[in-house]
Amino acid sequence: MAWPLWDLAGDLAVARGGGPVETDPMRRIDSRYLRRRIAAVLWIPFAFGAIALGGGLGSWVAGTVAFAAVIFMLWLVAERGDRLWAAAVRRRRSP
Repeated sequence: MAWPLWDLAGDLAVARGGGPVETDPMRRIDSRYLRRRIAAVLWIPFAFGAIALGGGLGSWVAGTVAFAAVIFMLWLVAERGDRLWAAAVRRRRSP
């Protein structure tokens, strides 16, 4: 069971996120835009996990390092995801 306001917020996010459907390949949305949106959604649970890790271990150093790793990995996926994917495919194809 979902709360009505949660459903309304989800509908609003879907309605505002997509925009008109483009069929012209020259006018399609940049893939980096989608990767940035995915990174924005993953930001909160990963940051919470990093802080919880530091709190669970009782070490602010571990929490800070984990938090910095989360920021770096999300930036890497959002901004350099195409290069990471190309490197992974290249590495998989080479014997």
